[in-house]
Amino acid sequence: MDFSDIYQRIKFEEYNISEDERAQLTEYLRSARSISRTESHAGLLVFCYSSEPTPENVELVRKFLAKHVEDYTRSAAVTGLYRVWKLGATADIDDLLSFLALSLDETRHDTSLAAIGCAFLLMHRLNDRRLSTALMRLLETLHDEVGRENDFAVGLFRYACWPAYDNWALRNGQRRTHFDTIEDALPVYWDRPKYLLEPIN
Repeated sequence: MDFSDIYQRIKFEEYNISEDERAQLTEYLRSARSISRTESHAGLLVFCYSSEPTPENVELVRKFLAKHVEDYTRSAAVTGLYRVWKLGATADIDDLLSFLALSLDETRHDTSLAAIGCAFLLMHRLNDRRLSTALMRLLETLHDEVGRENDFAVGLFRYACWPAYDNWALRNGQRRTHFDTIEDALPVYWDRPKYLLEPIN
């Protein structure tokens, strides 16, 4: 099966996978080889977009959150669980918090990008202050690393500021935009409390 082709058809053609395709995909994701193959990224997205978050399905996708899973594949599991299925139980928030804490690990770049975006989404949807606090800390840490000329942190900082702004813009009817430079991101950073939840006094 060409998972990437099916994913594009789901996104742009409202394609519904057949029961035979679903059975093949599920069998593949259950196989041991799936955790180390990049095509599992698209396979996981197809699975999440075409399946309900039943306990069995969630358990299958959560297998791909493990630290030994290929990074690009793990990022799809994060996206599927928290953006597609919008899971938000305490255990899910705990997972996102642990991913945010590892954002400066260069071997987890794709996972970090997915986790940051999902964390901003769930922070607003659930009004979750633990995520807000962690995201504030992450923004400040990344900004410090940018000041130390950490090249890896530059892209991550720019990306982290974008979902901060984008989720706020969506909720407030403002114009959405893309951040291409540090100069685009810095105004969001300087006004960062605006894009997070107000602390409880």
